[in-house]
Amino acid sequence: MEVYREILPNSYLLILADDDAPTAEAQLSSALRLASRSGKPSIWVDCSHLHHLPLSSLRVLLRYYRRLRARQVPLVLCHLGDAAHQLLAKLPTASCPPVVPSLLDAERYCQYRHPLAAHHRVAS
Repeated sequence: MEVYREILPNSYLLILADDDAPTAEAQLSSALRLASRSGKPSIWVDCSHLHHLPLSSLRVLLRYYRRLRARQVPLVLCHLGDAAHQLLAKLPTASCPPVVPSLLDAERYCQYRHPLAAHHRVAS
């Protein structure tokens, strides 16, 4: 798996793409670590270039989702394939990151998720 990074004004975007390298889990973990330390208010993971999400990579995403949720930083998955959707459907809803159809939906989700928190940040 290749992991591309894009720093946007209000989020940190990770784009996952297929690759035959055996280090997918380590690359994803490293990218998520950087994203979580970036100070951005949300992290989006675009899976549109990923045909298969390995179970080990899904575990990494779920682990970071729990960590980031504890810090109130949303981790949102976009363009998730059917096989990955089926894997997530087997897990408790509370332990899974939100899945949205597009990056625009990720932006909307993050904007309206904590409107009061955003208001308090502006007012402070």
